[in-house]
Amino acid sequence: MTEAQIITLIKRHYAVHVDSVEFFREGGCVSYIAFGAGEKYLLKIVNKAFMDTVKQSVHIMTFLAGHDFPVPRIISAADGRCYIATTDHDCERICILFTFIEGREPGLGERMEETGELVGRLHHLMSRYGGSLTVHDKAFFIDRYIDILRRKAYPEIKLARYIEYGDALWESVKALPRGFCHGDLHRGNLLLTPSGQLYLLDFDTSCLGFPAYDAMVICDATDYFYFDPGGFDRATRIYGEFLNGYTRHHSITDAERDAFYSLIAIRHYQLQATIVEMNGLDCIGEAFIDRQLDWLMRWREQCSKVALH
Repeated sequence: MTEAQIITLIKRHYAVHVDSVEFFREGGCVSYIAFGAGEKYLLKIVNKAFMDTVKQSVHIMTFLAGHDFPVPRIISAADGRCYIATTDHDCERICILFTFIEGREPGLGERMEETGELVGRLHHLMSRYGGSLTVHDKAFFIDRYIDILRRKAYPEIKLARYIEYGDALWESVKALPRGFCHGDLHRGNLLLTPSGQLYLLDFDTSCLGFPAYDAMVICDATDYFYFDPGGFDRATRIYGEFLNGYTRHHSITDAERDAFYSLIAIRHYQLQATIVEMNGLDCIGEAFIDRQLDWLMRWREQCSKVALH
């Protein structure tokens, strides 16, 4: 959509004044900042492939906002809807308008105890959520990536190592408590305002899964692309700080605490699959897949050595 089309769309459906828009970022959707009358808004435009998950996120954010949880507020359209549907050149989309919150992404390890409190509040509050949630199980976390490797004709001898470790990882976490999971709780989905308040963003991958997965993602201080032995200790320290805040609002079992390291490895399977699904089967090659396998095998070895002490 052009800038003029976006401005027209906002004027037609919302009781806000907008003079200009500028591109903000693109992932599973495209976001723009809209300006007018001294105000700023965030417009999210979602294509058909992601409509169901985004509609789910709208319901979640409305629920959280209704309980004074720090998320961006959705601006209702003139007819009261939380989002509007539009078609452009036979492409179906939905658009959501938010208040714009000034802030920045926190640094690695910054404000982790407060972040833990925020996530603990989130999980505690969402335990009372009555809406439906997409279920994420082994098929999502492990098997999607294995299927992609098969479709890429990745060599069987190396694929077998991915399969064996994936099965072992799942065996170690499958009995963990299930509940609401944000699903993508990296630092880019946290916002630290100039006044020091933390906001939580982007609920598009929320699911019924492992709450412990959220704790892992935000505390994972390893280098995703290149194995660094020091990542284990960094992640452990940050995780400890996070849990100091988290457990003030939501309980965590010993099994969930111990699963932190397995979940870090599981994220490699999950995130690789998501990257390929978003960018196409050819976005990664055998050399990159090999490096990820090496990362996982070295991580497995390090975790085994630590467990022996």
